[in-house]
Amino acid sequence: MITLILAVIGLLLSIYSYYVEYCHEHDNNYKAVCDISDTVSCSKAFSSPYGKILGVSNAILGLLFYIVVIFLVMLKQDVLVFLVALAGVLSSVYLAYLLYFKVKSYCVVCTSIYIVNILLLVFSY
Repeated sequence: MITLILAVIGLLLSIYSYYVEYCHEHDNNYKAVCDISDTVSCSKAFSSPYGKILGVSNAILGLLFYIVVIFLVMLKQDVLVFLVALAGVLSSVYLAYLLYFKVKSYCVVCTSIYIVNILLLVFSY
């Protein structure tokens, strides 16, 4: 049950990420709630070169990831949930490295997603 709740939270965070990314792409003056300063900015993270993988938004990939997790949890595929959660944590470590050391920014939403992914791994174990 906890894994389902975490996956839904991750899904909601990914939806918000996509919303912010979409608004920022279409309006350069858009200021998201998570854009607190120049160094604490979700928009900066989402619009960086690392905000997309092979031209696909990380937010869209997150949406797909959490939808898969939700279906696997509902189908009671515990081993697959754990393996997918492990892949999610490995991806989060890589994205966190890019965010903190390459983009040199702090993203509240991104960090929240990383925490959700770690908790998904812990609770799926």
